[in-house]
Amino acid sequence: MQSGDEHIYLLIPAYKAAGTLRIVLQQVLELFPAQRICVVDDASGDGTDKVCRDAGVDCLVQNVNQGKGAALVRGFAHLLSRGAEWIITLDADGQHSPADLPKFVNAVHIMSLHGLIIGARERKIGVMPLARIFSNTMTSFMLSRMTGVDIVDSQCGYRAYNAALLRAVKLRYPRFEMESEVILKAAHRKFPIGFINVQTVYATRRSHIAHCVDTLRWVRAVMSVQRQLRNERKETHGERT
Repeated sequence: MQSGDEHIYLLIPAYKAAGTLRIVLQQVLELFPAQRICVVDDASGDGTDKVCRDAGVDCLVQNVNQGKGAALVRGFAHLLSRGAEWIITLDADGQHSPADLPKFVNAVHIMSLHGLIIGARERKIGVMPLARIFSNTMTSFMLSRMTGVDIVDSQCGYRAYNAALLRAVKLRYPRFEMESEVILKAAHRKFPIGFINVQTVYATRRSHIAHCVDTLRWVRAVMSVQRQLRNERKETHGERT
């Protein structure tokens, strides 16, 4: 670990993933100290809290399932209160390789981006499921057009968030769409958004994303956020004129 790494924390949202979380934590603890790791258990009811106790890492438990976005927002608030300057997020289901963690740490130092760093996975048949290739290509294209930023991978939850960004934006969507909401709001406030290549890993366990329902929810959320930001720009422009 380098000088300054003591302000980099790791946040893992978890929902019914106790088995894979145990393996993820074993691998993560080889690279990250336990005192800077936090898991948010989104009412899993599967012993996730015990897995965290056994590993010696912090665990926040949601009594009612609220969604990935809500779990991340709670974890952000907790770690910011502990002095985090950067928060790296990865999933508990084994689809983000802990071996890529040093890339994010290096990016924090080398890229000096006080905004958002997102993992970019290879969208290739045989590596990523076809349905995911389609949805990721579509959503990345739409967000690129909306933001004017080349969004390489809009759906990857393997990210590094700077504290300044998290304090500047209010995130209101509780589910997966929050990860697109933050891209829109980061671009709107001129925070830099960078990408680093990460491994594409798809485990055999079923995803908690319901593709049709969540795609429709994503479209509604993104259009709503875009309208909100457009109105903010109009109001700001009106005040200046």
